[in-house]
Amino acid sequence: MLDLGQVRCFVAAATELNFRRAAALLNMTQPSLNRQIHLLEENLGVKLFERIGRTVKLTTEGRVFLADASRLLSIAEQAESTVRRASKGTTGRVRLGFTGAAGYELIPELLMAAKHALPDIDVVLLELVSVAQIEAFAAKAIDLGFLRPLPSRQPLEFLLVDKEPMIVALPAGHALCRFDEIELAQLDDQAFIMHSPTHGKYFYERIMGMFTTTDVKPQFTQYIDQTPTILSLVRAGLGVSILPFSSQRFHYDNVEFRRIAGQSVQAEMSMAWRADQDNPAVTAFRLMAAEHFASKTR
Repeated sequence: MLDLGQVRCFVAAATELNFRRAAALLNMTQPSLNRQIHLLEENLGVKLFERIGRTVKLTTEGRVFLADASRLLSIAEQAESTVRRASKGTTGRVRLGFTGAAGYELIPELLMAAKHALPDIDVVLLELVSVAQIEAFAAKAIDLGFLRPLPSRQPLEFLLVDKEPMIVALPAGHALCRFDEIELAQLDDQAFIMHSPTHGKYFYERIMGMFTTTDVKPQFTQYIDQTPTILSLVRAGLGVSILPFSSQRFHYDNVEFRRIAGQSVQAEMSMAWRADQDNPAVTAFRLMAAEHFASKTR
């Protein structure tokens, strides 16, 4: 087994072809340098240098060994740098779950920030609805998630990163389009496209809470998981719906949006992570993300 210290002595001496200068370069005495090279030659079973008077030359074996020895030191230095960066969380992989709503603007902005702050971290993206992200955390299939905050039996921690008002989506030409704002009471007995109570659980529970509080009873015609599909059904005139403000970004033709009068319920977006995770790269990315979002609210 090669001793890297001995290899380093050989490379210095082979580069300088002067043992005194090589020893000074390595901050050691010349006898110590001579000793290390002698041990290396014994280990390899070959002579690496020819010493003729005060002149030092590489043997054929020494010239052959120099190229590999230089590469070996370079690889060792790279490995040392990599492991140190890994211990600080500046290199590694982060599996990032996100909802469709987060993918429109939040995630692209965050990835741009990460590209500058943590360029050696590899980010693997997985688009999942919030319920599926909770399940992915349970299976340890994702490291960080951007999702609507939901109760979980997993040891998860949440950081609120964004919130937005809820609005009413109406098919163009609907009778309620003449109002600038919609009272929840005006949705009573209206055909309503509702979020799924399973995969759309966050919005289902929030909207049902709004209706229960105001004793509004729409006619639920469909239960749908994804916002784009809800908008498609609204556009087709199959009902109205309540969606987060950001749903307007989908730019569906023949769909109009109105604010809800006097309504303070908001849709929240949180960053989630397992409290028991110990991956330095995940911790570094999480802290960078937290600072990124904090700077946006200053």
